[in-house]
Amino acid sequence: MNRCECPIAHSLGCLTNQAAIVARTFFSRRLELHGIDMTIEQFKVMVVLWKEKCSTQQSIADFVGKDKASVARLIAGLEKRSLIARNTDKNDKRCNLVTLTPQGEILEKPTMDVLSEAIDFLHKDIDPKELEITMRVLTHMCQTLNTPQTSSKESE
Repeated sequence: MNRCECPIAHSLGCLTNQAAIVARTFFSRRLELHGIDMTIEQFKVMVVLWKEKCSTQQSIADFVGKDKASVARLIAGLEKRSLIARNTDKNDKRCNLVTLTPQGEILEKPTMDVLSEAIDFLHKDIDPKELEITMRVLTHMCQTLNTPQTSSKESE
């Protein structure tokens, strides 16, 4: 069976999952080809820090959708490579603040350039109107699934 064939006919969830898998693999290969040693999970952590410059481990965990222990391991790996630094928050000793190092800051442009090239490649043969519809549908699906359900069937 082809990786993009779904066992359940017309399954939006299956198709989006397969698309995400092949897109992640493609992006990972592109990073590697450009000499950027970073996993997709590490990339997600770095995106938070490139945007916010400083964040708590919990905020990073919420963004990447992983538990605190998994994020702690990702952060430890990035810290070992001197891309980020972790310090105890002076106002809340229970909280770790994660910040970029100069090496981590330098990595933003080449990494985001690879992402931009990958997105351009993935979108190149898709009609812009169809892409817009697809993005709107997927955004709606995410919003629907992230909204707490109030129906009695859902809570059973």
